[in-house]
Formats: sequence, structure tokens, C-alpha cells
Amino acid sequence: MQFWVRHVPAGTGAVVEEALPADSEAGLRSQLLAQGSVVLALRAQRTQGLRRNRRFDVAGWCRELEALLRAGMTAVEAVETLAATSATSIGSERERVHGQLLKSLREGASLSKAMRGTQAFPEVLVAGVTASERTSTLAEALHDYLRYDDLLQKLRRQAVSAMLYPAIVIGLGGCIAMFLLLYVIPRFSKMYGSFHGELSTATAAVLALSRAMRDYGWLVGLAVAGIAAAGVLAWRSGQLARGLEAGAEAWPMLRRQWDHFRFAKLYQSLALLFRGGYSLDEALLVCGGLALGVRVGQGVSTVRQEIANGRPASKALATAGFTDVTAERLLAVGERTGDFAGVLQTIADRHAQAFVLFIERATRLLEPILLLAVALVVGGLVVMMYLPIFDIAGGLGVSR
Repeated sequence: MQFWVRHVPAGTGAVVEEALPADSEAGLRSQLLAQGSVVLALRAQRTQGLRRNRRFDVAGWCRELEALLRAGMTAVEAVETLAATSATSIGSERERVHGQLLKSLREGASLSKAMRGTQAFPEVLVAGVTASERTSTLAEALHDYLRYDDLLQKLRRQAVSAMLYPAIVIGLGGCIAMFLLLYVIPRFSKMYGSFHGELSTATAAVLALSRAMRDYGWLVGLAVAGIAAAGVLAWRSGQLARGLEAGAEAWPMLRRQWDHFRFAKLYQSLALLFRGGYSLDEALLVCGGLALGVRVGQGVSTVRQEIANGRPASKALATAGFTDVTAERLLAVGERTGDFAGVLQTIADRHAQAFVLFIERATRLLEPILLLAVALVVGGLVVMMYLPIFDIAGGLGVSR
């Protein structure tokens, strides 16, 4: 069993925070006291099934660290200060990360090596910090990463907000349809039982569906719960995202728009690493692990091979299909003027703007279509529910 412990080892005078294995809390406390440690806090690590720790906020951590560095602190002092602010949340992900960082830093490791050891920081950030250690520009590297993160979060928020409205419309429409089928229509069917005329085919089908759903309501409930559970599991495991990506790849129009998102991420990462002092080949090597998809990942390998063969970066990126005419000419200008990082940033911004524009246009187009579809479904159920009443009224008029 794992325990989170904050203690002062004998003869050090420094507060150490770490995770230690033990059979019981009392046994671990006795062991530490026997070693001469002063135990400040000790708590069993909660299992993920009982309590899921909040994800470590990398961007927030970078903002705080940048502010402390610009105030004149060293990297170790800044991390110690951040660790002190997380001392009240024993066993949290934030405390775990700070504990591992401080332990590695006090053992003489560099900040980038300590960050990589926690496995809580993205490789792009670690690579940027590694580059900054060569030039003593850690605050600038953190600022560049925050620009990178802000761009990605903006694109993700745009995509999520575009999917939120359709999900709400479809969900509400489904709830209304289920209410009609399970509650309203069964009550109308009792009245139709005394109707001696012939029901229309559509009305008979709706009544049969409603009757089946009412008789096997438990089965319907299980099916809905199963679909909801499968959706949550697919979302948490990443299968939903991979499925959506595969669907986008299969449709050329969507593939082009999805490429804008991936190219924005790729070029923003290259700009971040290039500004940090990485060569283009080193930056591409890091970007190969950014989960950009199989096709883009293969393209990154192609670019590296072309550059190794002596081709200019603009031509190598064009060969892999990562540029259009404008981007290729911008890269050529960057090679000529030396402002290659600025050109990479410009291309990233172009792709980001194109993706945002597509999302906005698609949202404006899909919203009325979805509203119309839901209205047709609900309206169709209501009309079919009332058709026998019209038949009854017509029969009364004929009998007169």
C-alpha cells in the first residue's frame, strides 16, 4: 500500500515529500521515527477507484513559475514556493509533482530532467525547458509554452462549443419523443381502443412502438443506460476521439479542416522549440510524439529524411504535404531572412484561424438543420397521434 508522507529526515533540515510503500500507517510512522525523521504529515494514498485526483494543471503551474522567476527567484526557490502552496492538499496530484520535483532538484538534477521524471508535463514543455537551460531563458520558454497552450485550448473550446449545441438539441428532442411514446401516446391508445374505424398505417406503427416500449420499459432503460455507459467509457478511453478522427479522415472535406487543427499544433510546436534553440530536425523529432495522427506522423518522418538529404525546409515540408503555396513561400522567406521562428508562428496562426472559421460556419449551418430535424420528429409523432381523432371527427360529420 502506498502512503504520502511529508517529513524532515534526520540531519538534513529539509522538508521532503514522497510516496512510500508500507503495510500500515502506524508501521510506516514507526519506521520513519526510528530513522530519526520528523513526520509532519502521513496519509494513505487514495486509490483511483475511490477518489480520482484532479489533473495537474500544467498551464497554471507554468504561469505561477514564470511570475516567480520574473520576480527574481531561482528555479529551485520558485518550485519550493509552489510546493509550499500545495502543502494543504496531502496526496493530491499537485503535491506529488512538487514532491518529485524538489527531490530531483535537491539531488542535483536539472529542472527539465526533474520535470520529465514526474511524467506530468508534456514533452513539448520539457523540450522547451531543456533548450532554455542552454541559454538561461527559462521564463521566456514558459511564456512561449503558454502561448502554445492558449492556442490549443482556444481551438479545443471552439470545437467543444460547436458540438455542445447539437448535443443539447438532440438530447432534448430525444427526451420529448420518449415522453410522447412512453406517457402520452399510451393514454391516447386507450381511447383508440373503442374506435371502430381503420387506423392509418403510420398511426398503427406509432401505437405498436409505444406499446412495445411500455411493455418492455425495463429493456429500454437498460439499453439507454448501456449506450450512455458505453459513450462515457469511449470518451474516457479516447476511443471516441479516435473514432471521430477516423471519420474525419474518411471524408475529404472534413479531413482538410481537421488538418488545419493538426497543422496549427505542429507549426506552433515547431515555433516554440525553434525559438528555444532547437534545430529544425530536433524540433521535428519532438513533434513526432505529439499524437498528430498516423498520416501526419509519417509526414514528419518524411520531412526529417528530406532535410537529412540536404533539401531546404520549405521544400521538405511541401513534399510531406504540410504546406500550401502561401506557406511554402513564407518558409522560403524565413530561410532567406533568418526569422524562421516568426514564419512558423505565422503559419500556425493561419491554420488556427482557418479551423476556427470552419467551426463557426459549420455551426451556423448545422443549428437550423438540427432544429428542423428534431421539430419534424416530434411534430410527426404528434400528428400521427391525432390522426385518428381527425378520422373520428370526419366520421361524425358523415353520419349527420
